[in-house]
Amino acid sequence: MAKQFLFSWCLIFLAVSTTAQELPPGVPNPIGPDSRYTRAMFFTTRAYHDKALKSVIQEANKVAMELQLPEALPITESNIIKAFINPFGYAYAKRAVGNVTTSNYVYYVSQGNKFSYLESPHQVELCRKFQASYTLPASLINTNEALALATQWLAAVSMDVAGLNRDCSVKVELDNVYVHPPTGKFVPVYYVVWSKNHVGPGSGVASVRVFTPTKTLLQLRVEDPKYILRKPIVFNNLAELLAQTNTLAGINAPVPP
Repeated sequence: MAKQFLFSWCLIFLAVSTTAQELPPGVPNPIGPDSRYTRAMFFTTRAYHDKALKSVIQEANKVAMELQLPEALPITESNIIKAFINPFGYAYAKRAVGNVTTSNYVYYVSQGNKFSYLESPHQVELCRKFQASYTLPASLINTNEALALATQWLAAVSMDVAGLNRDCSVKVELDNVYVHPPTGKFVPVYYVVWSKNHVGPGSGVASVRVFTPTKTLLQLRVEDPKYILRKPIVFNNLAELLAQTNTLAGINAPVPP
């Protein structure tokens, strides 16, 4: 019962605390008078979907250039592999716009309407290749190089590295999710995590996974928008984008891509 109460309280807190822009007149509110989410979480329009997709692609281009990623630029609607744009109601309540996938990376705008996550969709395959070619003696472990790369990449995409270092402890570990070398050996895939209460991979406020020999960025995540100094995606013409081109009866289903 206590856990259920805590979960419900957290949902209410998130609903109240994560919204920013005012809703245009006539747009159904995904947060009800009782501060709980409503069926309007699924309300969206084609115009909003298309504008949000363009905005996420634009942000992906910025990130790819800032990190000097091996992408065919510019990233466009014609060369992405797939995209997921949240319905407007969900994006409004959660401040998570969506993501786009290229042949090399997935770019997420998922925290505070800001770019927050990047990951290779091929981490398993890449790490198998790394393990086949780079299983090295443990005496060559170099955590300093991994930390330097992680810090450099976070700063390049305007993450608050100084704030992370101030508020969190940082730990550099050898990855044990994607690589499994024999005893006494290691594969130079490192997991760098900033955490206020570190409990292992997948936890923490920010994290970077890197293969150091080729300086390959496998994953970058910042979970708390407080440490994301980038400008959020803002829709200045919401009233136009959310004009009632679809009826309220359709708010329980997102517009298909």
